[in-house]
Amino acid sequence: MTEFTSRSRVLCALEHREPDRIPVDFASTRSSGINALAYGKLLQHLQLPLDNVVFDMRQLLSETDDQVRRLMGGDIIQLHRLAPSMGVALNRGYRPETLMDGSTAQVPSGFHYEKQGDGSAVIRNAKGVVTFKRPEGGLFFDDMYHPLEGVDTEDGIDAKMSLPEISAEELDYLKKRAKELYEETPYAVIGTTSTSLFERGAKDFGYESYLENLIAEPELVEYYLDKLTTAYIGMLDTYLDAVGDYLQIIQLHDDYGAQNSLLISPNVFRNVLKPFHTKIHRFIKAKKPHLKIFFHCCGAIVPLIPDLIDAGIDILNPIQIAAAGMDPRHLKKEFGASLVFWGGSCSTQTTMTTKSAEAVRKEAGEMIKIFAPGGGFVFCQDHNIQATIPPENIAALYKAAKDFGRYPVL
Repeated sequence: MTEFTSRSRVLCALEHREPDRIPVDFASTRSSGINALAYGKLLQHLQLPLDNVVFDMRQLLSETDDQVRRLMGGDIIQLHRLAPSMGVALNRGYRPETLMDGSTAQVPSGFHYEKQGDGSAVIRNAKGVVTFKRPEGGLFFDDMYHPLEGVDTEDGIDAKMSLPEISAEELDYLKKRAKELYEETPYAVIGTTSTSLFERGAKDFGYESYLENLIAEPELVEYYLDKLTTAYIGMLDTYLDAVGDYLQIIQLHDDYGAQNSLLISPNVFRNVLKPFHTKIHRFIKAKKPHLKIFFHCCGAIVPLIPDLIDAGIDILNPIQIAAAGMDPRHLKKEFGASLVFWGGSCSTQTTMTTKSAEAVRKEAGEMIKIFAPGGGFVFCQDHNIQATIPPENIAALYKAAKDFGRYPVL
């Protein structure tokens, strides 16, 4: 009988085969993570006197301690970018910060904000421009600065566009950390790259302007996307030279779905955006054929799934089962041979937030029965665990994976 490690278990499932049990993701990406307020309560619930360390101040996501990961049965660990959120580097040490619920967490020492008279908090760039803002009573920072706002020419894009890049300092950080994760832990390692085309465009131009340009000025958008894709491929070339042999999975993202529909039409996706996604994915596959491409895309996206498969993705996340059309049985039947489903084990919007631990356990068991047969499934909730989700429900979710997740699934 094969004895599985966390890494081999994940790799087996990603090849659409059944390991000893379904692999589990406990907060191992920025789209399957855990809010710091929820994590603090979970540590209390588990009676673990551990520091609450926040690595992503924009989304307020905690770095999970290995002791907690093992208790939850986690099989995956993430390789962060040096500055995964709002440009705040992770290699400058940490300092204590009081969170919104009065608890204390360790946050990156480079994280600083200005409190405003209206109770909001803002972050400024080197030129003093407000780039991010957290409203009073809010948990998350919103984008406030769009460098290409009002730009309507190719020359304007050339003059104002900031291209993604990777520094020598970050490469040194990544090489050391990736080697450490690969050689000193049993987990599958996922590299998070912060690459997106639709979301990046919305941030650069402003959401409304970008949507308008996709329809009214597709040539301008294509010029922008060509520059962005070329820069991403250059960045990924360097990134994969540094860490590609230590990774098993590489994460990219772009949110194309709202709760009830797509944000853009399938035709706009196919004609304007899909060719650039395909180019990036083909580059990764040619550079490091062993890597599985994890693509995060929220919401009601069923009409785009065949195109995403055609564009070269291997893994779809988060499988937002409460969104329109995202019926688990239909997804498994129609796309299970081509896609690995990463997530969808329980709805964070509904069940985990508003119902009992027993309801969480029941829904998770039902989703395992649907998604797990034949492999091609990684267990976790359908997006980040939010601040209002009780620790009892979090514990119940991951206990369900242990109780129901052994193969063969009954």
